[in-house]
Amino acid sequence: MSTRHWTGERTTNRRKFLKDVAVGSGAAAIALMTGEAGARPQIEPATAPKPEPRGYHVTQHIRDYYRTASE
Repeated sequence: MSTRHWTGERTTNRRKFLKDVAVGSGAAAIALMTGEAGARPQIEPATAPKPEPRGYHVTQHIRDYYRTASE
């Protein structure tokens, strides 16, 4: 049977992880409070393209069809 000695690596890695989480959370909170990390408004283009109509809409060829179908 082999004898293994506890080196404590797991504990130190866990402690380092928890310290890193605490420091990272603090840095994120400071960045949000200063407003540097906030979203910036989007700039709209000068001429926004009109959206294509969806669904049924009357066009010239439909008007022509209705006119000839009723004759």
